[in-house]
Amino acid sequence: MKKYPLINILILNWNGKKVLNDCLKSILTSSYKNYKITVIDNGSSDGSLKDLNKISNKINIIKIDKNLGYSRGYNYTFKKLKNDNDDYYFLLNNDTIIYKDTLERLHISINQFGSNNIFSPKILNSNNNLIWYAGGRQSPFTKLTYHIGLNSDERRTEYKTTTTDFVSGCAMLISKSLVDSLKGFNESFNFYYEDVELCLRAKNNNTKCIFVHDSIISHKISSSMGGRFSILKLYYKLVSSIKFLYFSNNFLVFILYFLINIILLPIRLLFTLIKLIIS
Repeated sequence: MKKYPLINILILNWNGKKVLNDCLKSILTSSYKNYKITVIDNGSSDGSLKDLNKISNKINIIKIDKNLGYSRGYNYTFKKLKNDNDDYYFLLNNDTIIYKDTLERLHISINQFGSNNIFSPKILNSNNNLIWYAGGRQSPFTKLTYHIGLNSDERRTEYKTTTTDFVSGCAMLISKSLVDSLKGFNESFNFYYEDVELCLRAKNNNTKCIFVHDSIISHKISSSMGGRFSILKLYYKLVSSIKFLYFSNNFLVFILYFLINIILLPIRLLFTLIKLIIS
């Protein structure tokens, strides 16, 4: 194992000019020096790429003519980078801010747990500094997933680096060789659950998912979809949840979940609209 493996930080961007520059500037402060940055632009129309050379001349850019979404966008990128000498990919949302030691802490965990695993930092909600992700759990009955520690104050809860059921695609460190063996993301899931599905496939091949408690990033929730009360977010999350249950072969829960959510959909839409008006 290399002492300091090369980490390619992959940032998928779609009309994220307002947040992308801050994300890139935070990366440039990293204490871990053997990294490179690749911005994958999913057909943006807001001039996202215009001033990137002013931030750094070391930013690689992959342009895609249209918005392929998350899983297809990253799979396209994996194919483009197939012959590069990267050791790891750090998949990072464009609306995140990393800390100076974020990558360094992840690197320490690679040495501790092994390179054939998938790693994620602790993720804080930038709006209130509460926890958004401190590990992930999958219900053994419903097969649905949830984030550990969601909306809790990190100062009041002591977390430890540990194995977890899945790693968030918001900030996922994974070896290039593992991506190749898994053949990337399942493109049936393009918004939500693509990260969970990949992690479950990886775990079937003796890969572990590791939550690294002292590696931290800040995340502006769902900025590419208009914020946490976005109707678009509600739609994609519901569709992906139903797909995930279907592929999990838990048909009783699938039918119940589908019927309950169809009934609740008008109420959720109304609640979302009220929140949008208030905010």
